[in-house]
Amino acid sequence: MSAPAMDQITRERLTKAARACRVLDMEGHGDMTLGHLSVRAENDAGFWMKRNRIGLGEVSGPEDFVLLDWDGTQRGGDGGRHSEWPIHSEIFRARTDVNVVVHSHPLYASIFSAAVEPLQPYTLDADYLIDVPRHEADVALLAQQSQGTALARALGQHFAVFIANHGVTFCGTTIEHAVCVGIFLEKACRAQLIGSAAAVRATMPERAVRERRRSEIMTPVHWEHCWRYFCRKLDARSGHSGSGAVFG
Repeated sequence: MSAPAMDQITRERLTKAARACRVLDMEGHGDMTLGHLSVRAENDAGFWMKRNRIGLGEVSGPEDFVLLDWDGTQRGGDGGRHSEWPIHSEIFRARTDVNVVVHSHPLYASIFSAAVEPLQPYTLDADYLIDVPRHEADVALLAQQSQGTALARALGQHFAVFIANHGVTFCGTTIEHAVCVGIFLEKACRAQLIGSAAAVRATMPERAVRERRRSEIMTPVHWEHCWRYFCRKLDARSGHSGSGAVFG
């Protein structure tokens, strides 16, 4: 199935997913042509994944996604699939609440993925993500389903996981949710690396305080406000005049 044959709902979702790719690139998740975002297909018929050979910032619309089934067979779209498709298929299989999966190599989170210490709340950003797990992998690419299954197991019920000495994988119930998780994870890692390098004498809130703070910010209303801000910022950079229609 080529892009023009998509139904209208799918086209709208992938238009929004393409915008999410560009927002993530703008916020530090771009790394040449590496990194990929996927959305669960309608009727659980697999997932739409950003095609390979282009960067996150180059994803322009629905034509830049390919449809894969749960075993990685390409069922629609033009272009090729990323070799790390099992990251997406196995998280979707394990987490019925997840509708968007992203793997990327943001600078600060990728550096922090090598750390054995936990992510600390130097800033409020870290309270999006309490107890971020860390997955050890002895390969450069997670290109086998067994490797994707192991990563999904490490992720558990969290929405982000560090891949040691590599990068991050994060996910969400919606596009807005996943984008916020990825951006605030990178901000939290940046804050900790800068704070620890400066050797500041820091106090950290207790877990109960952190959980209360998370309940106040980890909400659909907050995701929507942040998403619309990032969309306006993206439009300003690309020279477009903002319009409510572009947020879809």
